[in-house]
Amino acid sequence: MIKETIADNYEKMSKTQKKIANFVLQNITAVSYYNIQQLAEAVGTSEASILRFCTFLGHKGFPEFKNEVQKAAQEQLTMKDRLEISRKAYDEKEAGIAEIFRQDINRIEHTLDQLDMDMFFETCQKIILAKKIYILAARSASALGQFFQYYLNMTLGNVELITSLDCHADRLCDVSGEDVVIGITFSRYSKVTEEMFSYARERGAVTVAITDSAVSPIVKDAEYCFLTETAMPSYIDSFTAPLTLINAILVEIGRNRSIELTNRIGKLDAFSSRFKLFE
Repeated sequence: MIKETIADNYEKMSKTQKKIANFVLQNITAVSYYNIQQLAEAVGTSEASILRFCTFLGHKGFPEFKNEVQKAAQEQLTMKDRLEISRKAYDEKEAGIAEIFRQDINRIEHTLDQLDMDMFFETCQKIILAKKIYILAARSASALGQFFQYYLNMTLGNVELITSLDCHADRLCDVSGEDVVIGITFSRYSKVTEEMFSYARERGAVTVAITDSAVSPIVKDAEYCFLTETAMPSYIDSFTAPLTLINAILVEIGRNRSIELTNRIGKLDAFSSRFKLFE
């Protein structure tokens, strides 16, 4: 949506801001990999001017602006294009691998920096008190959904995972204000997740979004929204930051339900021992 945001605000921009805007629009893929110094040098302006441009468009800073640029770049790239970019971005073998680790650390730190702690703890309480929990996670996000469901069920035992219209989606028809619905989706966003999440909101359920952008289509229907950084110069997206958020939610819920969790784990261990499920 960065292109639309620039277009909507273009006439109100200063001469320098228009210069930056033109460069970004004409070089969206290249800009998605620039740091603030590189962008300033490429445009022929100062880092302060780049920061003012970012805040003018409504972003908290350059990282948030860059995140939106990366999404716009990815949306216009084919999988083949992204694979070629990945080869170039991580071409230096050991150095490239190290850079992947550093970038994931940065994604986690950025996600933590923008985390609203009060909202985080309130969301955990809503999940604990819910009659039923539904997790909507389609396509690649389904892996995160499966992980989340497995450990939430270990603690609470009342979690449904819906990954498509064919996979238990009909169970969502009974959703009510006593339930929590968690939607997980990232660019390119799942239409199925968006529509079911909107339905849950209409039914009065508590809605929790885990996504990657303020312009994600599920944000408008979210009572609680957590933004995590996922974009990377590759044919895949990084799920390190959203997985870390999910880990934090699970740990907090386990801390609050330690007695119930201890009892449930004891039952699971006894069951596993009886049927020799593990070596």
